[in-house]
This record gives sequence, C-alpha cells and structure tokens, in this order.
Amino acid sequence: MSLKTRLHAHLFNTLENRKTALQLGRSQLSVDSTESGKGSAGDKHEVGIAMAQIEIEKLDQQIALAQQQLAVLQKLDPSTSLNQILMGALFEIDQQWYYCSVPFGQLELDQTTFFCLSPEAPLYKALKGKKEQESTLFNGRNWKINKIY
Repeated sequence: MSLKTRLHAHLFNTLENRKTALQLGRSQLSVDSTESGKGSAGDKHEVGIAMAQIEIEKLDQQIALAQQQLAVLQKLDPSTSLNQILMGALFEIDQQWYYCSVPFGQLELDQTTFFCLSPEAPLYKALKGKKEQESTLFNGRNWKINKIY
C-alpha cells in the first residue's frame, strides 16, 4: 500500500473515530440533561438545561463537520498519482509533508507529521497547479516542491 493510500486511510479512520466520540458525547449529554430534569425545579434547573442544549448544538456542529470531511475523503482516490498540486495530492516541501484533502491540521503516521490542507487554504491556493521542482513565493518564503504523489 502506498504512503498516500495509508495516509488517506489513517485520516479517514481518525475522522471516523472523532465523529463516533462526538456522537457518544452528545448522547451522554442528552441523557444527562434529561435525567437532571427529573424532579428538579426552578431557575437553576432551567439554566442547566439551556447550557446542556448549547453544548449539544456545539457537538452537532462538530459532528456535521466531521461528516462533511468524511464525504470529501470518500470522493478522493488516493491511488491516483498526480504530477501537479491538485486536490488529493500528497507533496513534500523542505522535508515537510502536505496532503490536499480536508482541513484537519497535523496528522502523525510512521513517525512523520503530515499537514492536511483544504482547497481553501492559502498555501494550497498559492501552490495549486505547480509541478515538481517548481516554486512559488508565499508569505515572504520561497516554497519549492520536491516531490508530488
């Protein structure tokens, strides 16, 4: 299995695990807020329910984001080899690795750090369409592409 395929699978599994953990947290918070409502009365009870509802809404947003990111990853074919920086490209610049996929941030695999970028990321926009050994100026720094997968 290629590095890009393994990274893609690792990112997908990490997002699936995050979504599952968020869903479990949401379920538990929902149960807790329902249980605390039994037999309670007064303003303190109402504030507690309102705060739990706000937390549930935050978790719902995070779950929706994870589902959107998973949908984007499902559309990418990590076995496709690219010769320029496009969506789905894994590339290396100055011994740092980047994966154009979803805005996840840093991800560790095989003692290597990969930065997962979205197509909206300014760095991706600056590098889009560039090929190996080409470079671009971004944030006052020259970014030369060593390798694209």
